[in-house]
Amino acid sequence: MARLNGKVAAVTGGASGIGEATVRRFVTEGAKVAFADRDVERGKRVAAEIAASGGQVIFVEAHMEREVEAADFVRQAAQRFGRLDILVNNAGVRLYHTVEEASAESWDEILGVNLKGYAFCAKAAIPLLRQAAPGSIVNVASVRSVTSIGKTTQYDTTKAAVAGLTRGMAADHAADGIRVNAVCPGPIYTPFHEKRNQAVGRTFDQYRDDAAKGTLLRRHGTPDEVAACILFLASDDASYVTGTLLFVDGGYTAM
Repeated sequence: MARLNGKVAAVTGGASGIGEATVRRFVTEGAKVAFADRDVERGKRVAAEIAASGGQVIFVEAHMEREVEAADFVRQAAQRFGRLDILVNNAGVRLYHTVEEASAESWDEILGVNLKGYAFCAKAAIPLLRQAAPGSIVNVASVRSVTSIGKTTQYDTTKAAVAGLTRGMAADHAADGIRVNAVCPGPIYTPFHEKRNQAVGRTFDQYRDDAAKGTLLRRHGTPDEVAACILFLASDDASYVTGTLLFVDGGYTAM
């Protein structure tokens, strides 16, 4: 039996990578899904592909760092499908600066998308999730919430803050019937990593070998593997799970 039959989900950053895999997995599991992204061309293409196969989905162009757009996206999801049961906060950016190199503008950018955007969407979603209780929020954090490889201080800071946001919201809204959890992906190969490899002159084989050295499972992960864990936390299978961080990292943080 499909695990999300009758459920409505809103997913940010849903046009590629982990977000796209989550949208597709949710639809396969019976959910109606609204997803947002800044990449309009790809977002429309993903939505068209899913609709062509019979899935119920809408795409909304939105910038999560803008509270009005984040809240409007959540409202559109509920208006289109009549309710909201699940929010997946996934949209994110990465910047490669030390504290010394970082500018005020770069801090505003990464905090706006990676942290404030999560809070903006949750603020709009919580009254709707309360009405549909039980509801679920799944935040996408990272192994960088507890580790660092250098030159990623701003990203690491935002992901550590997402972990704190997750625990805080879980405590605040348990009585409302809303569970709040986070996944912390490790080395997951996505279109972002493909672009990053090109930018720094690293081949896919080099990325693969680095991931093999850095995880117990000796390989990098896939967006589908993270989506499966997001599905678990979003579904009633995780009815007694809240305030937790689920590391999906092939044993990266255990080494």
